[in-house]
Amino acid sequence: MLKELSGFIKFLLIYSIIIAIAGYVLGMSYLKDYFHPLFWFVLIFFVLTTFAFHYGLIKSCKGDPKLFFRYYLAATTLKLFGYVIIIIAYALINRNQAMPFIVTFLILYLFYLTFEVIFSYKVLRKK
Repeated sequence: MLKELSGFIKFLLIYSIIIAIAGYVLGMSYLKDYFHPLFWFVLIFFVLTTFAFHYGLIKSCKGDPKLFFRYYLAATTLKLFGYVIIIIAYALINRNQAMPFIVTFLILYLFYLTFEVIFSYKVLRKK
């Protein structure tokens, strides 16, 4: 488990650094009007949630295969509801900055969702 997790952490950090650099360059040049100052916090949030999700996924693979699918579906559903709550709460609190925040959040969500699906598929294929 430690070997699988260390490889995942390495790829997650490399992926996140690439996204951070691209976000910084685009945010300071082409997308100045849409670059949200909370980009860095949202990026760290997605790194942590992606790690936590993958850690739980690896732990759920150790036993019954039915547990894997239950965990995957339950965790994905909870994450999605949590993300929607965060977006709605921020939009209600900061109406002026709602659109840039939502765009930033959803773009990062799509990037990390793709990353999670690829690694989840690799874990599932190995088991």
